[in-house]
Amino acid sequence: MNYISNHIDKDIERLMNAESLPMGGREVPDFDKFGVYENLSEGIRRSERRSIGTICKWACAIALVLLNVGYLAYQSFDFSKPEYKEICALRGERLVVLLEDGTRVWLNADSKLVYPEKFARNKREVTLVGEAYFEVKKDASKPFMVQADEMNIRVTGTQFNVSVYPTDSVVTTTLNEGGIVISYPYAEKMGSYQMEPGQTAVYEKGSKVCKVMRNEYYQEASDWKDNKLVFRNAPLNEVLTTLSRQFDVTFDVRDKQINTFTYNFTCKLNNLSGILEMMTAITPIKINEISENVYAVKEK
Repeated sequence: MNYISNHIDKDIERLMNAESLPMGGREVPDFDKFGVYENLSEGIRRSERRSIGTICKWACAIALVLLNVGYLAYQSFDFSKPEYKEICALRGERLVVLLEDGTRVWLNADSKLVYPEKFARNKREVTLVGEAYFEVKKDASKPFMVQADEMNIRVTGTQFNVSVYPTDSVVTTTLNEGGIVISYPYAEKMGSYQMEPGQTAVYEKGSKVCKVMRNEYYQEASDWKDNKLVFRNAPLNEVLTTLSRQFDVTFDVRDKQINTFTYNFTCKLNNLSGILEMMTAITPIKINEISENVYAVKEK
């Protein structure tokens, strides 16, 4: 072992001194540096081809997965721009609207309903200005939402009345059947409430406060769709405002102090003269037609 080690050391010393090595008379082939280079290069290229092939396989697999995911995502989105319809019930008229999902909407006088011609895949949204009674077709996977001024009403299938006239100081929602969630995101204190049948929610636009209460007469809120009006402790200006919408007339109150009078009565929506006679019998006021569809109201 020491002999071999000493022999190697001597050969290394000769190479360091640029001397030739003793080969014992044997011929040594010339060193083919280009051949060695080609062999090394080919080995590297084969390794690179294997690496590139592996990378390409993984890249194709990832691209295929992303393509499938993208296609599924594309399928789940509806990129078409919805076309909206606007239905208006003028002063003095009432309408019934049938939406494409089977929901029925009774639209009161001087009211407007805006809705898409075709609902989105995951929700049904409409906007109401005025008053309407909704009979919503049940679909738990596609909640029905009504935007009523600053109040949002979310429901899957139920019956309720909403009054949201721009000139009124409140938004009133009365639930007849089923369940709804009302929310008011634009209020100073954002909140929501799960309503039950027989409850009425009154949202005050000015104070942005919503009060939900039991209502013994909750069914009367939607009597208008059956051609009937019910007033309970209603001040004169509220009664006149309602009659103005229902009969497309104008009232000119000459004596402001009579606005403190309140009324309790039920009437049919087909005889304005009879209603005005009833009011003059209940309180000391006179109502005279001074021009076509214009009435003066003053104290007797």
